[in-house]
Amino acid sequence: MSFELAKKTISDNSKVLYGIFGVIESSGYFPPFEFLNEFLMQGEDPCDQDGRMKSWKPFLLDEAEYSLIKNWWLSNHNEAIVNDLGASNWAGWANEIIEMV
Repeated sequence: MSFELAKKTISDNSKVLYGIFGVIESSGYFPPFEFLNEFLMQGEDPCDQDGRMKSWKPFLLDEAEYSLIKNWWLSNHNEAIVNDLGASNWAGWANEIIEMV
């Protein structure tokens, strides 16, 4: 199930120095469905320029799996909300997150 793979990818990434989900944890936001899928399809975190996290096989979540991963994240980050922050894609969204933290 892609939910478990997404959970592992996000959890691992949040522990990596300069991993984007470490930054997202302190932002109070969570990426919308399309943006998260863009990240997962990259197979690596562009913010992890030192390659501290192994790449992963690119994958997508369906809407039901996204709902599960979103609910998992929000249950662990009570103040977080889903918001596109005015961005049109993952790169723009991640840049907004980085600039606000």
